[in-house]
Amino acid sequence: MEQTKNDRCKAIEPILRIIERLRSETGCPWDRKQTPETVQTYLVEESHEAAAAVRAGKVEEVAEELGDVLFMVFFLVYLYEQRGDFSLEHVCRLINEKMIRRHPHVFGDVSVSSAEEVKGNWEKIKIEEKLKRGKTQAEPVPESLPALIRAHRILARLSQEGPDWNDLRTQGLEFARESSQLAGGIEQGRIEGPDDLGRILARLVNIARLQGYRAEDILHNFLRKLE
Repeated sequence: MEQTKNDRCKAIEPILRIIERLRSETGCPWDRKQTPETVQTYLVEESHEAAAAVRAGKVEEVAEELGDVLFMVFFLVYLYEQRGDFSLEHVCRLINEKMIRRHPHVFGDVSVSSAEEVKGNWEKIKIEEKLKRGKTQAEPVPESLPALIRAHRILARLSQEGPDWNDLRTQGLEFARESSQLAGGIEQGRIEGPDDLGRILARLVNIARLQGYRAEDILHNFLRKLE
């Protein structure tokens, strides 16, 4: 289904008008009470529901849930706009500039030969951007992320600091050793502490990562078979 630029603009404008009306003096009391801090929770929830619809392969539900995500994004931007912090135009300009900057092989004269090279360039550019902003340390991975996704990102970062985390054979041997200790403890009636179990879970996440998988997706797919 092809749409012109004008069609896309016309599709967005009614959403913005609805938000303005909801936040007006004659609008909705509940919407008028909202702040960025209260709305961010709904943005997370709607994003998870959209992701669930994508995994289920239900196209109509995906369209509906993405609409909810879009609404929450525009609503959140409008709250900041009302406070005088930034505008929708500013947000759009930032993401446009970022995408152009991080795709020099498309919008510049950089040549790449694989998706892996593109990913490597992306990370290099990301680091350069942080250094220009005076950030010398890596930003923490958000704690609001699902644990398996957060583990994937933290382990990917650790793999850049030392070879052990990025070596599949080493990780496999460590998992075998830790699993053997766990099995021996269970056989003896000993209950392992949460730290030990967490270490094994993280090891599995990393093994999946090194094989090109995301543990979050693997577990979702497996649980779907159990339902």
